[in-house]
Amino acid sequence: MPEQLTSDPWAKVISRNGFSGDALISMLQKSIRRGNEKAALVAAYEMYITSPQFADKLWRRLLCISVEDVGFGNLHAPETIWSLYKMRRNFTYPVGDQPIFLIHAVRYLCRSVKDRSSDNLKSMLAMDFAHGYVPEVPDYSYDMHTVKGREMGRGNAHFLREASMVNPEMDEEWVRKLHDDYMHFCEIENNDDKVEAFLNMQW
Repeated sequence: MPEQLTSDPWAKVISRNGFSGDALISMLQKSIRRGNEKAALVAAYEMYITSPQFADKLWRRLLCISVEDVGFGNLHAPETIWSLYKMRRNFTYPVGDQPIFLIHAVRYLCRSVKDRSSDNLKSMLAMDFAHGYVPEVPDYSYDMHTVKGREMGRGNAHFLREASMVNPEMDEEWVRKLHDDYMHFCEIENNDDKVEAFLNMQW
């Protein structure tokens, strides 16, 4: 593969204190993964003071880390980092209060429980598709919302029995009863009976 396609453009960026950009990005992410708060903060602040462009790259990396490395370990991480990312825009770069949002974001990610399963699955899917994998559309996908499903004569009843099936489902009696009532509702052909059936439902 040509060199220009494999090289990281951030490797050509030199930070304020003489570090290569790709090394700092790697230091940031690997330190967050390990919960090494001090090293992660040092890398982040070095990126931040180098330039506004490198600071933006830093925030994009943190957004990615919130899903790539934290994942299901802390499902609130993406929204928290996104909020901090947006909040910091109300403060002037490079001085003042803006860095506190960065510091808080890095500490939050370092202290979060980690889970890399989504990134692992992403990589596995990419490799499978690159090696020629072609997915099959399961039968339950063909319902009244698709051309093939309508050609197969599938309507509301099929949708309720198959296509709208959820798992895991909320384990509440009223949820199951409402589903059964709706099933009965759809099976009634007479419109007047439908109105009466709806009015007689027990909520």
